[in-house]
Amino acid sequence: MPMPCVALLCQALLCAALLQASGSKAQELPALTRGGASVLNVTFDPGTWTLTWSCGGHVTVKSCTATFTKSNGRLGRLKIPDPVCHCQFKPLTLHLGVTLEVNATVNHMPVHEKLRYINRGVEGSAAQNLTCFIHDARVMTCTWGVGPAAPRDIQYFLHMRNTTGHMLMACPAYLGDHVHTGCRLEDLTLLPHHVHMTVTGSSRMCDIMFYDITLNTKLIERLSPPWNISVACNSSHCVVTWSQPQTWSHMSFSDFRYEVDIQRQNAEPGSANPKVCISSEAENRYEFPSPEPRLGHVVSVRAGDVRSDRWSAWSPGLAFGSEDRGVPMLHVYLTVVTVTLLCALGLGLACKRFVRIQKLFPKIPEIKDKITDDDRVNPETLRKDLLLQTEEAN
Repeated sequence: MPMPCVALLCQALLCAALLQASGSKAQELPALTRGGASVLNVTFDPGTWTLTWSCGGHVTVKSCTATFTKSNGRLGRLKIPDPVCHCQFKPLTLHLGVTLEVNATVNHMPVHEKLRYINRGVEGSAAQNLTCFIHDARVMTCTWGVGPAAPRDIQYFLHMRNTTGHMLMACPAYLGDHVHTGCRLEDLTLLPHHVHMTVTGSSRMCDIMFYDITLNTKLIERLSPPWNISVACNSSHCVVTWSQPQTWSHMSFSDFRYEVDIQRQNAEPGSANPKVCISSEAENRYEFPSPEPRLGHVVSVRAGDVRSDRWSAWSPGLAFGSEDRGVPMLHVYLTVVTVTLLCALGLGLACKRFVRIQKLFPKIPEIKDKITDDDRVNPETLRKDLLLQTEEAN
């Protein structure tokens, strides 16, 4: 193998080893720093949120307490009465600091020990805005931002624990170019319903603060749209049917609600139809009147969780009916009214003109024959009288 190739290979292996070493080191949370001597020899494991002390025949611990700061800035307090040799606060958010207290008696003398766990590192170097969501029923994606005071060579690492502090996994696939700013997890087999996420950091320039959060995986799942949508119509009605969305967490048909949106194709502005809400039913369907001939319509469906305000995106629009836009009914009414008015106006003008012509040119009376125009004279009798008068004259 040529020497330049060997050198490049060694350099790549060295970089991979350094990255793995820094990643494994970054997964370790900073240990508790003791301010003074401890009678009980109290220690704290931040990875499992466990407080331990020397357990002997002359030591009786009455309670242990953890006081921490919540994400909203308020103080939270957890107290465990009558513990035996240890207290485990599960899970506990640590990045804002925790005060730990142990109340005990040693040789019947009261002892109170107080410890302070501090997130060591440069202020503003920790990852920020850590958010995770499950999508497509099988993938979890987490994203975070780089701290405003993070050094140039900062690198972040994500690892997950369950509520007992056992390490589940490190991130299998990081997102981002040079600095890790996200993680994609496509195998959710080991993911419990409650998971503790910690983002640590490493740098050669300074210590990096960590960020941790506990998530309820049932609440971070983004619902997928309903699928297998179809429309069947007869001469008077149409029926829309769909299939329940696929989810990572178990959800029955009673956990869903739906909205159906049916709009006319190429509809006039401001003429949108209202959306229809459908309660959870074993059979997902919606029937509505639609007599023939029906115009072209587009139907979309989205799913919601009845227990929260979560809604999926709208499904792709499904077209049904005739694509011919047709003539709007308002235009038909206006056309009929206009033609009727024009016909009435034309007829009125024609009648008025006929009356005016009759006045200008009245009818000339004819000369009336008193004999032939008399209806009382019988023509046959008149003919016989004329013949008799002619014979007598001869």
